[in-house]
Parts: sequence; structure tokens; C-alpha cells
Amino acid sequence: MKCVYCGKEYTEGGSKINVSNGTFDVCCNECKKQVRDYLEKDMQYKNKSYIMIFCGSIGFILSTFVFSGTYKLVPMYLGMIIAGLALVLYPYIFQSFITFTRYPIRKADRAVRIAGGLIIVISLAFLAMTFGGRS
Repeated sequence: MKCVYCGKEYTEGGSKINVSNGTFDVCCNECKKQVRDYLEKDMQYKNKSYIMIFCGSIGFILSTFVFSGTYKLVPMYLGMIIAGLALVLYPYIFQSFITFTRYPIRKADRAVRIAGGLIIVISLAFLAMTFGGRS
């Protein structure tokens, strides 16, 4: 069996945890606690994450339909920063327990946060390039 939280293969000493869409294996009580903490954070921060992503998407709309000229893409870059922050701060809604049958929670959580951080860094670089050439 494989732990849904840490990904460790184990043959004995594990247990099961029930979630809304199934029952999953965990290797120890600590991983079981971590899965429960993950589920609580998912429920607590889901709406905040959706709101941040919605606000980030407004930047794309503004860049497409409202702004023009040299700074046309600035709202999009700002929107990307907001979306990246959503990934870093609240990665929970972007993962599901079906994902965790392949990639454990801990690994998937880290990957989503890294992706969010890269989006932020790239967006900041584009902003710096946009404003860097102007005096």
C-alpha cells in the first residue's frame, strides 16, 4: 500500500482515512493527522482562493479590453501575481484525492506552491522589463 499523504510504501501498521470521495491509505497516525489538517485547510481557504483567482483573471480582461499602449499588459502581470499568490498561499483547491493516488499530498502541495512562486517571479520580471526601459 501507498500512503496518500507522504507517498511511503508500507505493508503493515497503516490505517485508512475516509474522505468525501473515498477511503485512502495512510502509513501512520501522523500522516492521518496531516490529511485531516489538509482537509480542514481546504474547507477553510477554498473561497479565498477562488476570489483571488477571480481577481487575478480581471487583470487579463483589463489587458485585453480596456488598456492599450505601452502598459497594456501591466494589469495582466498584476493578475498573474495575484493568481500566483493564490497558488502559494492556498494550493488546496487545485488538488484532489484522485491526484493523490499518483502523487501524495505532500508532493502535490509542494509542486503547486512552487508553480505559484514561479508565476510570481516571472510576472515580476515582466513588470520590471515593462517599467525598466522608461525614465
